[in-house]
Amino acid sequence: MKIGIIGALQEEIKIFTKIINPFKTKIIQDYQINIGKFKKSNIFLIQSGIGKVSASISTMLLINLYQPDIIINSGSAGSLSASLKIGDIILPKNICYYDVDLTNFGYSYGQIPEYPKQFIINKKIYKYFYEDYFNNTLTLKQGLIVSGDSFINNNSDINILKNKFPTAIAVDMESAAIAQVCYKFDIPLIVVKSISDLSNENAIFNFKQNISIASLHSFRFVKYILENLIKI
Repeated sequence: MKIGIIGALQEEIKIFTKIINPFKTKIIQDYQINIGKFKKSNIFLIQSGIGKVSASISTMLLINLYQPDIIINSGSAGSLSASLKIGDIILPKNICYYDVDLTNFGYSYGQIPEYPKQFIINKKIYKYFYEDYFNNTLTLKQGLIVSGDSFINNNSDINILKNKFPTAIAVDMESAAIAQVCYKFDIPLIVVKSISDLSNENAIFNFKQNISIASLHSFRFVKYILENLIKI
């Protein structure tokens, strides 16, 4: 099996090099792809950089160069839910943009023309990993993640997002873009995020303090996925 792993930040991907034993590195412009193995799977690990365009470029590089059987987006997110605390893991059922507005043309808020209202994670994969892992931990949450090109760090923006997306539980800057590319090319996607901050006025400080914790927690669950993908 060929598996692509995408993380926006160095902190979010460097931990994976400990388990995939990279034996080859490919650099294209500023993008470095670490190629290795985990058990019987070939792993292609890339740091996308921050934001939707960077995430899209990285996803396309993996697809064009290696034709992965599945892509995993691992990393951090800000909480939009009072039930989430720092370090909690999110396995979203669906993902959408929060900064796309074509409602004047009859589309739902967050919807790109010719794409669904929200990107749905592969149901078979989601069901297997959420239900199995949930039986062993209470820190795994499900729900909607919304993505956009802003770091949310005040209660006013939280309220705006919750008004637009009442079921949203977390916010990031990459996963919807990765989901759009995977949808276009029919590549299964798993998104695993861990809470680094609460998206409020303390978010920048909390993010800097907790990015290592969030990256570690996401990594642990992704490692669990890698160990069990063969069973699906």
